[in-house]
Amino acid sequence: MKNFIIKYKKYIITLVIIMLSIISIIMQEKSRQDSININSQDISKIENKIAVYITGAVKNPGVYYLDIGSRLSNLLDICGGIQENADIKKINLAKKLSDSDKIDIPVIKEESIDDEEVEETEKSDKININTATESELMTLNGIGKSTAQKIIEYRKVQEFTEIEDLMEVPGIGESKFNNVKHDICT
Repeated sequence: MKNFIIKYKKYIITLVIIMLSIISIIMQEKSRQDSININSQDISKIENKIAVYITGAVKNPGVYYLDIGSRLSNLLDICGGIQENADIKKINLAKKLSDSDKIDIPVIKEESIDDEEVEETEKSDKININTATESELMTLNGIGKSTAQKIIEYRKVQEFTEIEDLMEVPGIGESKFNNVKHDICT
């Protein structure tokens, strides 16, 4: 027997590895099937489970019922995994899930600057009509000292919520507004 084991050692090790791999796959599939079975049942009859809603760049978005203490990585296994365009850097795979969590797996953006950064950059170049000084307002095309003072008086009573509110100031019509609308913000 000893000679047999020595002679076929490589084959035996390979066979053991294959068997362990098959057992692992079967156990993962059983866990996935258990979750799928649970997900098709009335959750009120099942104890020690949490409901989690997953959306975004996953293969099978939806509501899944998992064991209490499950992590995001468990949920991703059960829902079939992530899509190729998922931005894995923006999620925490070790996140512990709670009942009624909503998880959105983000998509990789091709732009390096996000929309909020662009919006903030654009805003910083503009004059805020709620906070600008008289001299700052006077730098706007067609706004003189008198109109700048009217803007300041108006905002003391009512804040501008959008740039179009500027046309509520006496002396600023549509034409004057069109001259400054690209240079102002609220």
